[in-house]
Amino acid sequence: MFKIFFKKAYERVDWDFLHLTLKDFGFPPPTIKLIMKCTMSTTLSLKWNGKKLDNFAPSRGLRQGDPMSPYLFVLCMEKLSLLIQQKVQDSSTWVPVKIAQNAPSISHLFFVGDCLLFTEAKSSQIRLVMEVLEAFCGASGLKVNVHKTHIMTSKHVSTIKVNRFAAISQFQHTRQIGKYMGFPMLTGRVRNSDFNYILEKINSRLAGRKMKLLNRAGRVTLANSVLTTMPVYTMHSSN
Repeated sequence: MFKIFFKKAYERVDWDFLHLTLKDFGFPPPTIKLIMKCTMSTTLSLKWNGKKLDNFAPSRGLRQGDPMSPYLFVLCMEKLSLLIQQKVQDSSTWVPVKIAQNAPSISHLFFVGDCLLFTEAKSSQIRLVMEVLEAFCGASGLKVNVHKTHIMTSKHVSTIKVNRFAAISQFQHTRQIGKYMGFPMLTGRVRNSDFNYILEKINSRLAGRKMKLLNRAGRVTLANSVLTTMPVYTMHSSN
């Protein structure tokens, strides 16, 4: 399993790639023109020695905070999904994995910028993954963050193979893949300590300045709100 991190993903999306993506997905030309105008109308400026320099126009990137940007980024990531599906269907070039004998095959899971890739533990598969990522990054303008991207293998994969995979991909091997969609990817038996981060979030929220400014009734209301809403997502995901 690969957990892919892209460097400043929103800021690196190539506008030509975005235009081609909208066209390939069948957006009407007037809609494409409007979207591209909203995206490309931004300007930037720098401060040098306390003085603001002249504005200049960038050549790539999606606006942070724009409600349209996540949708555009998802469409761009869908191009990577289609590329992977093509490799899977191309005489099983990309071999996905199964969590059980009768379970469906899984080649990738995307959630906006969260990207998980799954293949068999073979050197040829690692090289194919790298080729797909290189092709996608070359077209989209995105760049994989080598230092934050990790690979994870099952316990049955030998250390020699793990070292070989790391050398081919230049990604670090790990036994704990971290979080996906804000939920920790747990392996093995679940322990109480795995959910300590929920308690830390609750404590930080209840220890804020807002709590000190409220009366007793307000504190009870805020505590009930925090205690009933924050754990819900994690408990739902863990099921």
